[in-house]
Amino acid sequence: MKTLNIIRTETANNYTTTAIASMVTAATYTLDGTEQTVKAGEGRTLVLVVDGVQENLVPGASYEVQDSFEIAEVSVYRTGGPSAAPWSGAKEEEKVSYYFRQALLVKNGQIVDDCSIPHLIQGGSFDAAGADGITLTSNAPHFNGIILDEGTRYEIKNSKFYAKGDGSDDLSGWGASITADNKAVVDINDSYIETEGCIRCGLYVDNTAVVTVKDSVLYSKETPDTYDEFHQLVPAMMKRVPFALGMEGTVRTLNVMADGQGIFKDSIVVSTGWGALSCDSGTAYDICGTYCLDCDNVLSGIGTLEVAQEGKEYTAVKEVNGVKYGFTVSGSGYVTYADSGVHNRYKNVEFYSPDYIQIMGSGRSGSEYIDSYLYAEHNVFMTQQSAGGTYELTNTKVDTTDALLQIKSGAANTGFSNIIVDNSEICFSGTSTRSKDGILVELVESDDAGNPGITTYTINDHAEEAEATLSSVTECYATLKNGTYKGDIYNCIYNYRQELNVAVENAELTGTISSSTAIHVDLEGNVVPNGTVLNAFLGSKEYDHVRYNAEQGGQNGDCLIIGRYRHTAAPMLNNPVNVTLTNAKWNVTGDGYLQNLTVTALSDLTAETAVTVNVKKLTVAGEAYADGSYTEGNVTIIVDSTVIEVVDNGICDAGQTYGNVAYTFYGKMTDGTLDSKAFAVKRQNYIDGKLYYSIVPAEGYKIESISAEGGEISENTAGGELAIYDSVIAPGEGETAMSVTVTLAR
Repeated sequence: MKTLNIIRTETANNYTTTAIASMVTAATYTLDGTEQTVKAGEGRTLVLVVDGVQENLVPGASYEVQDSFEIAEVSVYRTGGPSAAPWSGAKEEEKVSYYFRQALLVKNGQIVDDCSIPHLIQGGSFDAAGADGITLTSNAPHFNGIILDEGTRYEIKNSKFYAKGDGSDDLSGWGASITADNKAVVDINDSYIETEGCIRCGLYVDNTAVVTVKDSVLYSKETPDTYDEFHQLVPAMMKRVPFALGMEGTVRTLNVMADGQGIFKDSIVVSTGWGALSCDSGTAYDICGTYCLDCDNVLSGIGTLEVAQEGKEYTAVKEVNGVKYGFTVSGSGYVTYADSGVHNRYKNVEFYSPDYIQIMGSGRSGSEYIDSYLYAEHNVFMTQQSAGGTYELTNTKVDTTDALLQIKSGAANTGFSNIIVDNSEICFSGTSTRSKDGILVELVESDDAGNPGITTYTINDHAEEAEATLSSVTECYATLKNGTYKGDIYNCIYNYRQELNVAVENAELTGTISSSTAIHVDLEGNVVPNGTVLNAFLGSKEYDHVRYNAEQGGQNGDCLIIGRYRHTAAPMLNNPVNVTLTNAKWNVTGDGYLQNLTVTALSDLTAETAVTVNVKKLTVAGEAYADGSYTEGNVTIIVDSTVIEVVDNGICDAGQTYGNVAYTFYGKMTDGTLDSKAFAVKRQNYIDGKLYYSIVPAEGYKIESISAEGGEISENTAGGELAIYDSVIAPGEGETAMSVTVTLAR
């Protein structure tokens, strides 16, 4: 056995630890005392291989060489980094390119020899069409296993992949064990993929690539970094889950981008913290026509995984490829995700999370759950900045503590979404500090902390200051049918006007339905006062780690107060609720306030104790009832059609940029009258901190002029997904808010 010592290296730049590790152009080492230097040619970089394993090529590293070592020279096929997001922390002059390096690159069905390192592929066999029985191990950061590109068709079976060390950008597959890109078609069968490192995916799929995973296990563990190592890591994009989502974590096992597709069958996908079955910045189903994620008979969750030990209790057990695995829910994170209008389908799945099963955002995303089991210790679903997405549950059982669906909207980020629950079982267990009977659906003012780089949020609940407004957000729908359901439904929006429509069809519902006010509470149920600053858990010097399920912080930290609201039924202001019962019964458990109530008969409502339901309009068997009081059993319905006087504030749209700059669009007529219905705004926040948008005048309106404060408007010349927008507004230097005033005539 010989001793290899790395003395010094030269790198293309040394601004960041990411670059230092991935851009080595020369290395000086000693092997049993003999010093040698290796240099890479132009456009190439060096990779260290010791006894068939990729190791870290950095000064001070030392390795015992049993059989062989190699400092391989590979051509740079891909780079990343210059387009770092505004929250990445890199200075402009330090936004350098980082080099992709991989064990095997197959492009257009051919192995690219000068970009591959065959000595890293141990055992079995491989060629340009597939790999069988191989083992690929990486013990160093920022290194890819296999990249399959440009229409390559490839089958991986009976193989094992291990990667330990940080990734660099899970929005580009940097550091993933397997990457499929640019129309590649890949089958992964009977295989095991394990990663351990910050933002180091097991599988990455992008650009119309399709990956089918069968009888396989994907398991990603959070970073083993010390506190200092984590903070020195400067990737091109996110290295932790956005604090705004109300959880902590550093790794997504899977990421599907653009119009890529991930198909999973008879498999296990687990992450210790952040996300398991994730997709990000996808292409809408309306455009690509395919499911982004399509899962059948899959166990997935946030927690730990091991080969099941006899006599040991686990949250769930599943056998894959002849091996029985035990899963234990723990940590913090979501199981799956959908955004940008993508649709996902989950059939016969078991999903477990200490926080959320799924989050949907940005676009008309959708997800179907069929014949499945879902377990969440907080909220099952959450939508954020959504635009009409729908959750559909069919023949599915849910176990949760707090809520089935939380829809975030309001001043910070407007959004609207829907849910359909059909012949399913929704169970609330455990101790909730938010609701005695559990919350089926809640429409709440968003406490979105902002872009992924923001790590604090200040509590600011102010429903008591709200005024009636005509500025509105598209309504939301909740449909419960063919079953017996128990839980409350609330709408506490107050900065805009947004309706929540509830339909109960061929079903029985027990609970309170009402407009409400809501406040944040902590894990003990105590009110969190306005002005309280919530902080993300960014690691612990004392315990020398950044594991998010750690002893200090982690899942018991401030992140869990994000989205934790407690409701009080209150008269309607900007938060109407409309309820329709069709061949249904509503067992009312508390006083409530509705805008419209439509029933077949007053006897459709029952209660164990006396309750009052206040409505603006009551329709029974097609007949509108006059103002007055109507009592049936323990239920009294008071009809008061008095209209709330509203002064138009002219706000047609509002929100905040990725740089946390607030924006507001005002509609004003030529005579100075404010008009919040004068136009609609189609818009997209982008990672450059700017807002791309188009103004769509209402019928009969004509734009006369447009002006801005706090930002500069210009014609949009960007291409790609941004090309559909007419204009772009960039915040002024140091500005925290900007506005656009559109003057119109009729």
